[in-house]
Amino acid sequence: MDLGGVDTARGVQRLERLSYTRSVEEVGREKESTVSVTPTGKPQDEEEDGLQAGMPLRSGDVPNLYHWRHIGLLVQYAAVGVLFGGLPRTVYPFLNNYLHLNGYQTLSARVLLSLPWSFKVIIGVVSDCFPIFRSRRRAYMVLGWLVCSTMLLILVFVKQEPPFYMDPTLRGKDLSTIPHSELNGRVNWTAPNSGYVYIVLMMLASLGYMIADVASDGLVVEYAQREPESIRGNIQSTVYLVRSVAMILAALLVGFGLNGEDYGGSFSWSFSMSQLMLIFSLLSLVAIPAAVWLVQEPPIVCDAQKFGAYMSGLWVLVQNSAMVQVLAYRFFSGIFDGFTITASDPIQRYWARVHPLNESLFSVLGLVVFSMALYMTKRIGLGWNWRRVVAWTTISAIALDAVVGMLTIWDVVRSQWFWLGTPILEELPQAMGFLVSTFVVVELAELGNEAAVYGLLTTVSNLSSPFASCISKNVNALFDVGVADIIRDSTHVRWQVTWTFVIAYIMKLLSLAWLPLLPRQKRETQELKRQARSWFWGGVATIAIFSFALLWSVTTNLLSVFPGTACLVLAGGAGCKKST
Repeated sequence: MDLGGVDTARGVQRLERLSYTRSVEEVGREKESTVSVTPTGKPQDEEEDGLQAGMPLRSGDVPNLYHWRHIGLLVQYAAVGVLFGGLPRTVYPFLNNYLHLNGYQTLSARVLLSLPWSFKVIIGVVSDCFPIFRSRRRAYMVLGWLVCSTMLLILVFVKQEPPFYMDPTLRGKDLSTIPHSELNGRVNWTAPNSGYVYIVLMMLASLGYMIADVASDGLVVEYAQREPESIRGNIQSTVYLVRSVAMILAALLVGFGLNGEDYGGSFSWSFSMSQLMLIFSLLSLVAIPAAVWLVQEPPIVCDAQKFGAYMSGLWVLVQNSAMVQVLAYRFFSGIFDGFTITASDPIQRYWARVHPLNESLFSVLGLVVFSMALYMTKRIGLGWNWRRVVAWTTISAIALDAVVGMLTIWDVVRSQWFWLGTPILEELPQAMGFLVSTFVVVELAELGNEAAVYGLLTTVSNLSSPFASCISKNVNALFDVGVADIIRDSTHVRWQVTWTFVIAYIMKLLSLAWLPLLPRQKRETQELKRQARSWFWGGVATIAIFSFALLWSVTTNLLSVFPGTACLVLAGGAGCKKST
């Protein structure tokens, strides 16, 4: 989520700068909804050629997000948090346990629910270039929530099939050993056939709230650039704190609401999927009036930027050496840091013996810790050295994981509470590292293309994950760490698992080798912009790598959906010949 540009981008900044006009009446109304940060002795609308230390990155007052004219932005992030934290959590209890979909089908559900995020940059460009009714942000918020709520409302009226295990006592048993005549009326063999309807509609709902999220991100960057250096990052910390709290509530809703016996839980009651989708759709609809009446967007008083001129200006920015540097850091460090262990789920199930409800509850606790870390960083960490934060958070997360991993692998301590507790502690460093990645965006974004910049940098971060995942699967396929191996639990298997953990830790440590590409703090980022130069081949490489990564992400994710291609090495499988 980072960007760059300065000397070569200064002309683009003038080209893309939006012209804002405010009447005397509007200024009077805004006095109570904003906090003035204009330096003493300088007119508010005065622009200086050079950036002074401690000055905001753009003119204007810092909005008070809790005022009624701006609180709608917090509502947007709360609604995004509800959907982002709720929809993916329905995969395990509903698609896996209730409908009894195959593993590749539940994998496809997770892939498709996250696939829209790979197109954030495209939505960002559209939001920046093509205002709707002279609105670049609010209109797209409304559009996104209309798409999202419509898809969810359709799901409300989809008739829910009876569960696959109509007799819960059959759950987990090998049905092939039971005479078919004894299964009549006890198993709904057609239940899995209805899964694709939910997967596709939830994917489209995810696309909808992602559109609203991109528009909100663009407005957040505009607001955050009004903050002086001493408090810049406060707005971002606040909106992500709100989103995390909403994710906690959504996780609780799904965790308890879909914990009946039909969903593989222990409760005597549960929501139907239609009831849950109705709740989600109503909550998403709330964000629409909030976007219309409770979000203040600077008016566009000139014609919309021509797409060709905009893309030309964006191309100048992509060639900026500062942008190339930070993009390289986000992408390549993400590949190394995202290296994972494929045996994690089997270990959790067969060695740590983690129950699904407990996993859901601990994930909520993890979100609580994540939110607390965001708040702590907001209060005391805005001036921390970004490189040190990333280094210490990475090392501490590895150390915590290594202790629990090794003790579990070698059967010293195999407890679900011990296994689930470590990820909660790891949320603290992860939250700090996440915020650092968002802070850089504000320093490097240019006026007029905030959503595209934010989308580009988050897309780059998202696209590093498929690379890391595929590499992880290919490397782990060389070791005996399959489900049958984990169940066997021999000394040989333990050594094999240990080596996969060690390789993952080494890869994560190697991600720190890219830290010199990350500026230390805000002032150094601005200095990097001032000294930046135009680098044609750097821009070409950036576009080429981004295009390849996007193609790779879409291709590998789609290949992993179908059973005939899920075994391919390209899709992250062990190879079809080996798998057969």
